[in-house]
Amino acid sequence: MDPSGIQGSEAPRILPRIILLLTSLILLEFPGGSGSGALASSDRGFAVVELFTSEGCSSCPPADALLGRLAEESRSGGRSIYLLAYHVDYWDRLGWKDRFSDPAFTARQEEYAQALGGTGAYTPQMIVNGRDEFVGSAESRARRSISSALARPAAAQVTLTPGEIRGRTLPLGYSVAGTRTPELLRLALVERGLSTQVAGGENAGRRLTHENVVRHLETVSLSGAGSGRAEIQIPDSVALAHASLIAFVQDPKSGAILGATAVDLGPPHR
Repeated sequence: MDPSGIQGSEAPRILPRIILLLTSLILLEFPGGSGSGALASSDRGFAVVELFTSEGCSSCPPADALLGRLAEESRSGGRSIYLLAYHVDYWDRLGWKDRFSDPAFTARQEEYAQALGGTGAYTPQMIVNGRDEFVGSAESRARRSISSALARPAAAQVTLTPGEIRGRTLPLGYSVAGTRTPELLRLALVERGLSTQVAGGENAGRRLTHENVVRHLETVSLSGAGSGRAEIQIPDSVALAHASLIAFVQDPKSGAILGATAVDLGPPHR
C-alpha cells in the first residue's frame, strides 16, 4: 500500500483536490490586496474609530498621534479595529488650508452632532462605532471605548470582493448580512504614512504626520438589496501601496455602526 494511504489509481484524482483545498485555505488565511477574492467580516466584536481633525487646529496633533499609535497596534495585534481620520474644512479660513480637508467630512461630523445630541461639532473629536463620542486626544477614554466595542458581537457581516484596479478605478462587489432594516454601506478609502510641513495657522512651523487619512468616502444605500457592485475612484495623489478600503454598515437614523471589514490596496495593513 502507498504510505500516504491512497492506492494506485485513486492518487491522481484525490491529490489535486487536496492541493486545491490547501491553496484555498492559504488564501483565506492571508488575504491580500485588490483581486485577491472575497474578504468577509465575522460576528466578533469590532471598533470603527473615526477622528475629526484639522492641520489648522493646535489641539489636534496629539489626537492624530493617538490615532497613529492605535493604527500601529491594530496592525501588529490583528484586532478588528478600523481607524479613519477625517480632515474637516472649517479651520481652512483661519490661516492654513488643510490639503486633506473636505466639506463632505464636515457634513458627516454635523450629521453625528445631530444624531448624538451632544456638544456639537469640534476638533479633535473621536467617535467609536458611531455612538460613543469624546475628545480625540483622550487616550484612556479611547482605549476603554474600543475595548467595550470589541466585547460586543457585530450585528452585521460585511463581505468585499475587490477586482483588479484599472487606471485609478477599483471595481468592488459587496454583500451585507444580518440587517433587517434599510442601512447605509460606507466605503472609505484611507491612506497611511502622510506628513505636511505646516506654514501658517495655529500649527505654523510644525511638521505633522497622519495615519489612515480618509481620501474618499462613498455611501451606498442598502435599501432593498444586501449586495451589489460599486466603483471607487482613487485620487491621483493617493499612493496605492499605502492605501486601504474600509467598509462599514451604519444605521442612518441613530448613527450606530453594525459591522465592518477592510481590504488593502497595497501590502497588508489596516
